[in-house]
Amino acid sequence: MADGPSGSQVVLCLDVGERHIGLARTVADVGTAFPAGSIDMGRPTATARTVVDRVVLEGAGCLVVGLPLGLDGADSMETRKVRRFVGFVRKELTARGLNRTVHIELVDERLSSVAVGRAAASEGLSGAAGRATKDQWEAVYILQGYLDRTSPVPRERD
Repeated sequence: MADGPSGSQVVLCLDVGERHIGLARTVADVGTAFPAGSIDMGRPTATARTVVDRVVLEGAGCLVVGLPLGLDGADSMETRKVRRFVGFVRKELTARGLNRTVHIELVDERLSSVAVGRAAASEGLSGAAGRATKDQWEAVYILQGYLDRTSPVPRERD
């Protein structure tokens, strides 16, 4: 994976939910996503500031955001909410002069909650108590898929 526009190889991923935003991160040349906590969803402008604070703290050059498209690939009400929230994040990045150094990638997250939900249920992480943890793992799932699609395939050495 190439460096982000800022030269940073740190990639941060958001799984935006109604109550929490799950976070995952990686250093691109490692190629593996790791859970990175969650942010409670509050007012969109305040939450966008918190997200950008985290982008700055992590030194991220790329912000990957899961886009909950419908199974048919069309936007849903949830998709529009995420797009609106990303607008607040873009506005905050611009206000801080980071809009040219932090690249935002919207990626299809269809079935991520199903895949993670099955894994979480098998580990006993069900209900509200496991939700924030599950949000992180959904972000990991989304980010790992993104990394797998965008990282160059390593060549075999002679």
